[in-house]
Amino acid sequence: GLFKHALTEADKIVLSALAGSYDQGIYAIASSYGGLAARLLLQPIEENARLLFSRQGALMEQDKQSDSKSTTSAATSKQLVEMQNTYSFLLRTVCLIGLLFATIATNYTSILLRLLAGYRWGSNSKAISALSAFCVYTGFLSLNGITEAFVYGVARSGKDIGQLSIVHAVVGVIFALISPGLVAKFTPHGAVGLVAANCICMALRSLYSLYFAWGYFANGERNSSSISRMLGVVPHPLVVIAFAVSFAATRASRDHFYDETLEGQTWVLTSLKHIGVGIVCACGTFAVTLRKEADIRQAIKGLLLKQTL
Repeated sequence: GLFKHALTEADKIVLSALAGSYDQGIYAIASSYGGLAARLLLQPIEENARLLFSRQGALMEQDKQSDSKSTTSAATSKQLVEMQNTYSFLLRTVCLIGLLFATIATNYTSILLRLLAGYRWGSNSKAISALSAFCVYTGFLSLNGITEAFVYGVARSGKDIGQLSIVHAVVGVIFALISPGLVAKFTPHGAVGLVAANCICMALRSLYSLYFAWGYFANGERNSSSISRMLGVVPHPLVVIAFAVSFAATRASRDHFYDETLEGQTWVLTSLKHIGVGIVCACGTFAVTLRKEADIRQAIKGLLLKQTL
């Protein structure tokens, strides 16, 4: 229980040991607002994905235990392909959501803080940087959420869960080792260093979960052909380029149009210009995504058709 608590509250423990109360307050504000996306958007997707993978995995186990071996083999192979397609679709979808936060939302944190917490925090460079870092962290959370939901959904033995728990423990130790150095490196923006440490650790957890999925879909035979199938989780290169261009454009807009120290009508006008650039970038990226990600396009079309019925 004590070790689990230490893993869960590791960032707060490290920050309280390495930073003053002011920096702890900065981190608390950024964590509260930065965690909204994970709690409201990503968490429901992850919970439903875990239930879906669990149901698909249970059906496959039932087929394996049926009488006809030839029929079972064909049915299981078909279900495995369907599960992998679902896995790839969900993982790409949440990664695109994460990229939206990491590339576009990260350049609008000052406006968000100004609207939610007032001028003091909206013009505070430490708070702005910390919340921007949390936007990037959301991208890592989106990746880890679905990959671990798959592990928890299809794991049928204590060994699989035990190995995941060991990975979490090792990653917790790594966090404790690297976070002091990163907090010091990013001083006076120590909260950013702590978020960077969280990003690294979340990436390590995701790598293990991806490795687990690779073995599961390849029936234990991790080879070049199974690698090519796993690459289906990666968004189309042009979509990634569109996000990169959007990041550059919104960052340039922030530097050119926006000034967090302004007040009154002048601040409103500069904010609207900056927001307008963001809307154009988001719409352009969304258009490229619909063009290049056929399964996402079909899913959205299906949802729209259901709404009209």
